[in-house]
Amino acid sequence: MEQPFDSEDLAKRRTASRRLGWLIAAIALLLYVAGLFIKR
Repeated sequence: MEQPFDSEDLAKRRTASRRLGWLIAAIALLLYVAGLFIKR
């Protein structure tokens, strides 16, 4: 069975997904910190 991605493409995808994960985590942290300062 042939692999759909070669190792170079897989490495690029892994790097991109890691960057996306850090971006989502940073946004979630910013929203959390903003929520602490916003009084209900």
